[in-house]
Amino acid sequence: MTIRYPYARPGLSEADIQAVANSLTGQFLTQGPQLEAFESELCTIFGARHAVVCNSGTAALHLVYMALDLGPERGLLTSPVTFLATANAARMCQAPVAFSDVDASTGNMTPETLADALERASIPVAAVTAVHLGGRACDMAGLRKAANEHGLALIEDASHAPLADYHDGEGGHFSIGSCAHSDAAIFSFHAIKHLAMGEGGAVLTNDDRIAARCRLLLNHGMNRNAAEWRFAPEPDAPWYYEMSELGWNYRACEMQCALGLSQLGALKKSIEKRRGIAGIYDRLLAGFNLLSPPPPDPGQVWHLYPVSIDFEAAGRTRGEVMRALADDGVGTQVHYIPLHHQPYYRRAEAGPLPGAEQYYRHTLSIPMYPGLGEADLEEIAGALKRSLSGG
Repeated sequence: MTIRYPYARPGLSEADIQAVANSLTGQFLTQGPQLEAFESELCTIFGARHAVVCNSGTAALHLVYMALDLGPERGLLTSPVTFLATANAARMCQAPVAFSDVDASTGNMTPETLADALERASIPVAAVTAVHLGGRACDMAGLRKAANEHGLALIEDASHAPLADYHDGEGGHFSIGSCAHSDAAIFSFHAIKHLAMGEGGAVLTNDDRIAARCRLLLNHGMNRNAAEWRFAPEPDAPWYYEMSELGWNYRACEMQCALGLSQLGALKKSIEKRRGIAGIYDRLLAGFNLLSPPPPDPGQVWHLYPVSIDFEAAGRTRGEVMRALADDGVGTQVHYIPLHHQPYYRRAEAGPLPGAEQYYRHTLSIPMYPGLGEADLEEIAGALKRSLSGG
């Protein structure tokens, strides 16, 4: 069985390959000019004051949670429809985790589901992480208002949604990554994300303290700022550093940053290509009564194209449909198994989450990446229809 159309595929250009090769000829293989240039360009493109690049989206989450002092008495509330890392990084801080329900059609947390979850929460919630699922922005202005009413920090897990657009309902227009309504946004630069570094991540923030804490913690907690030293052997000690708290090695190397910087230059073009693919899928799948395309959203950047399928009406299980598609060379995936279904998080506070359950019951992600042409999309749509019709 050959999968001709995986659900996602990295897109690397000759310019990307050359950028990585060039990075190998410089003086630095880590913590050098490619890192500095990448962080600077992230700030320029996204409009945030600070960008702290690290080696994964998980590391970015952990750094932000540590910077916000999450711990046993300062817990996290987040969406259950997300990858494990969104919650796991809080548990790495020993923080308790609770879940908010989501909109059943989009899988995103809403101001209403957040407010309801905060009313029910029995853990000491200090922060909320909103997940922009599949590239669709949450209502960040509404979530910010709800978080402020409870004195909570608000983080964006924007791994799927660089530069997704949203409005504040009052005429304001914003993009994900600007942190206009959040304390920080984290990104993943995993191999199949919009920016593919193989592995990589970043924290974007307008908060000086969060940025400084993230920078300190990603490099073993090593502090080279002489003004903050407590035990310097002499006033001028260029070799000296202090570690006052535990940090980690979450650094990204120069090769990763060179690739990320090169890919960043093509990000907007890639987003437009993804939007075009989504528009073709919408047309090809319209009117097929066993499934529904994702709800329209002009600001979405389409990391995923998740269709909602009535498996019961089709008379086929999701596994049967996925295997039939695989036989036709089409790869699919489910995003995501809700976290409260995982054995580890069955101990966490969940409560009734009907929106998450409905979304999970019907969702299936079909191929979405810039390398797909219209003929490919017609073949994928045809295979999807056949798999549901028993053909």
